Amino acid sequence: MRSSSTPIFLFGLFGVLPFLVWTILAMTDTRMMGYTGVQLFASYGAIILSFFNGVIFGQVLENSQGPYSRRIMMFTHLITILAWGTILMGVPTLAIVVLLLGFISTFWLEIRCLKLLFSNNSGHSKIRFALITVVCVLHILVIFPQY
Repeated sequence: MRSSSTPIFLFGLFGVLPFLVWTILAMTDTRMMGYTGVQLFASYGAIILSFFNGVIFGQVLENSQGPYSRRIMMFTHLITILAWGTILMGVPTLAIVVLLLGFISTFWLEIRCLKLLFSNNSGHSKIRFALITVVCVLHILVIFPQY
């Protein structure tokens, strides 16, 4: 069990590192390549959220005979479209709030709804919970930098 969860943890950790860098840039009000840390944070968040929802979508496609399959697929699309829509609106703080809610919703969807379709791998769920918690805390730090 430990040998199979270590690569997943390392892959997730490398995915969280850019969030940490963009959080530091956002809190120090630093620009990189002409973009603020908040803009970079929101853009990277939308990419990662799209990736998570794509993974869920792929899992549902593999086993699409479940009664909730269509709802899960529509919900993953809705979360992704809302996230990218707020990015395109040009209000990074609103985008980060929507992304935070998107990460929470995607995690809930994966843990609760996909249990109805698949057997749940608890090791993967624990790692995902830890990484999503860190990402959500970083979202809150970017939203409220003065605290």
